[in-house]
Amino acid sequence: MIGIRKFFVSTALGLSMIVGAGGVQAADWPARNITMIVPFGAGGSIDRFARGLAQHWEKELGNVSIIVENRGGASGLLGAMTFLKAKPDGHTIFVGIQPTLSMNILVQDAPFALSDFAFINVEQRDYGDVVVGADSRFKTMQDFVDEARAKPGTLSAAMIHGGGTSLFGLALLEELGLDVRVVTFDSGGALRTNMLGNHSDVTISGAYGDVSLGDKVRVLAVASAEPFPGLADAVPVPQAYKDAKVPQIGDSRFIAVHSAFAKQHPELFQKMVDSYRKVFESEAYQAYLKKTGTDVISQYVGPEVSLQQSQEMNAVVERFKDVLKNK
Repeated sequence: MIGIRKFFVSTALGLSMIVGAGGVQAADWPARNITMIVPFGAGGSIDRFARGLAQHWEKELGNVSIIVENRGGASGLLGAMTFLKAKPDGHTIFVGIQPTLSMNILVQDAPFALSDFAFINVEQRDYGDVVVGADSRFKTMQDFVDEARAKPGTLSAAMIHGGGTSLFGLALLEELGLDVRVVTFDSGGALRTNMLGNHSDVTISGAYGDVSLGDKVRVLAVASAEPFPGLADAVPVPQAYKDAKVPQIGDSRFIAVHSAFAKQHPELFQKMVDSYRKVFESEAYQAYLKKTGTDVISQYVGPEVSLQQSQEMNAVVERFKDVLKNK
């Protein structure tokens, strides 16, 4: 009897240790290396963003490495699917672009929802802008608006089809009631060549990228509520056209984990958020952002505001999804 009793005590203790190990492992997040999924190929702006963050974040985490894994394809859809198929234990992080993620869902009919992602932070927030070549006849945004209204159907606006900036452009034209021909491009390089050659009357682009073009261009307006750093002469659309419901939108880069992880382990999710925020606010990371020039579009707003911003962008995609589907 004594031997049997010892056996049961030993077995029960062993089982409790096994069950407890899972809890300890979760409580000690991160318990192993972290995979950071980037849904686009290597070398792009989001890849550079992810690798820079990973390099600084893993130093904060000690002996844990953050391994960046590029899973490009189908405009980010394949990478998002890869992320969602991973175990929702906080050891797989997604670095994506919004509203591209919403386009995966609403335009490409992806088998997931925005609610499957728990946003840690929308770190880089760029804004759409209206830009012309330096020798354009349009000196101000109102110059373009006045001529577009006086000559409906004759002016043209170039933009990248399906990009976050194109949503700004489509909303701007609609809200201001402008009958303008829309010319679309598949890449930023082709759009920029078209812009610098003055082949379209205006171009809908990204404010951050256009700052680097300096005196080669003239930025007439920007989607942000306040003047954009480096573009002092660009009028903020929300200020210039207060009655127009033009979204403050562009391409925003964010960090997220599985919503299941955040819901089931809120204390661990908060630990992850706190860890990330500590890195973001560190002198080393802020110096890195300044060195790369991304400090002007970088922010810490936290999970709640990040979710709100993402939902607002999702609503804009919903508004124009038929146009984006070429219907």
